[in-house]
Amino acid sequence: MKTVLKKYFAFLLALVLICAVCLFFSGRKEGLFIDEVYTYGLSNSYYAPFVDDLKDDDMIDKVITRQELLDYLTVDDSDKFSAGSVYYNQSQDVHPPLYYWLFNFASSLNCGNFSLWTGLVLDLVIYLLTLAALYLLALKLFESPDSAAAAVLLYGLSSVGLSTMIMIRMYVLLTLETVLLAYFIACLMRGGRTWHYPAVAVTVFAGMMTQYYYVFYAFFVCLAFDVYLLTKKRYRELVMFSLSAVCGVLCLLPAFPAFIRQLTDDALVSGGSAVDNLTSFGQYISRIKYFCAETAHRMKAVIYAAGLLLILCAVLWRKLCLAVKEKRVNFDSFPIIFSAVISFLVVAVISPVTEIRYVYNIIPMLVLAVSFLIYLAENALGKFKYDFAVKNGALLILTACALWCARCVPPDYLYDEYSDYDDLLSAHKSAPCVYIDDNYSSPLTYDMLQIMIFDDLLVTNDTSSEAMLDYIGDAPETVVFIDISKDWASGYDPETVLEQLQSSTGYSVITPLYSNGFSDVYLLSK
Repeated sequence: MKTVLKKYFAFLLALVLICAVCLFFSGRKEGLFIDEVYTYGLSNSYYAPFVDDLKDDDMIDKVITRQELLDYLTVDDSDKFSAGSVYYNQSQDVHPPLYYWLFNFASSLNCGNFSLWTGLVLDLVIYLLTLAALYLLALKLFESPDSAAAAVLLYGLSSVGLSTMIMIRMYVLLTLETVLLAYFIACLMRGGRTWHYPAVAVTVFAGMMTQYYYVFYAFFVCLAFDVYLLTKKRYRELVMFSLSAVCGVLCLLPAFPAFIRQLTDDALVSGGSAVDNLTSFGQYISRIKYFCAETAHRMKAVIYAAGLLLILCAVLWRKLCLAVKEKRVNFDSFPIIFSAVISFLVVAVISPVTEIRYVYNIIPMLVLAVSFLIYLAENALGKFKYDFAVKNGALLILTACALWCARCVPPDYLYDEYSDYDDLLSAHKSAPCVYIDDNYSSPLTYDMLQIMIFDDLLVTNDTSSEAMLDYIGDAPETVVFIDISKDWASGYDPETVLEQLQSSTGYSVITPLYSNGFSDVYLLSK
């Protein structure tokens, strides 16, 4: 019992601390990114993947009620636990359905209620499982509870890790599957058991059923492990492992055949986009610089720890060389870490947009590099009189540094400004709401939480349509959303639209409320 407690005590304390920090930031989350709204809609809307499906693909001059939007975001008793609906919705979207099935299950437990906590609690559970898998992986590779606990703290309290959990999207599940694959490979490095091979197949299949960018790390780490087995002349294991990994990929075809269309359609997130980015050689350096800079900014504690450990290893260089010569140091973690570096660079080059969420799942593998440095330092130092105090003191300092960095660089996707948007609109929630949009669903999806403040809204692309004039009537004021996104939607010029609205409606006073990049919002009054 004492041995088990010693082995897991630091990890359990780290887990409790990280869980508390996650709950703290979860309580600060005020809004949803457009993709997070899609998570709710695609998971819970009954065979209607997008907002325009509520009106049979034509929203123009039609009124959409708050209840219709609520039905889009939630499940009720008649359609809860509807795996078939989720499967259909994802076949019409650009991602496979595994995370959305889990989300639909979580939403069905909270039937009829829309809450950010539905997604946040689900993500927190998956995140804690990821940290447990990361601990076991580091423990398997370095056989040091302190090194493994350090990896958990550095990743778990980093802005990247916390953002992965805060963002209600499939990336948190993708990260778990990435760490699990590395763990099973680490087990097989140490000899492993027969069940590890089907575990690899299931993990690869689950990753591909979560997000297609899983393929990059899976491919490189599996290739690296094949080379490792080849150099060790473990040919039987090489064949069994390779067949297991390939089987996991091939199972995607019968399970979700829509992936072929999703990866070949000429869409922003399709394979075509990846090919275009791959052949645009001129943007390689700028993209890689961006991803490295943004990741480093959100991983400051990891950078500080790595720098100090490199200095320590340099000071202990002679002892370190002796440890290597005496074979007290192994380099089995290299295939796992090096594969993460290569995957990071590839994804940075080909990702559809320059957003670091596409490398979220790779970050824990990069954090292992710090664990490796700790492992080197431990082997160079060996046992000494005050090693227990020194190691635990260093772990406490590391924890304090990680907490401070989490305070200075909070996670993304909190959207503190959304509370201000809600306050501005709530003061006029009894007014008519008009959304100027040319039948694009993305702007309405982005503004979903704000337009739900109103009882209903009318969508139109004609500033003098009869439907809009009838809807407004003689109301003394009207709230107007104008779709301004040129990349994702109509891209209207607000000044032109406002002039036309003044002319057709008779409103003389225009008060800007806010702009969020997708839409400009105004109050029109007489």
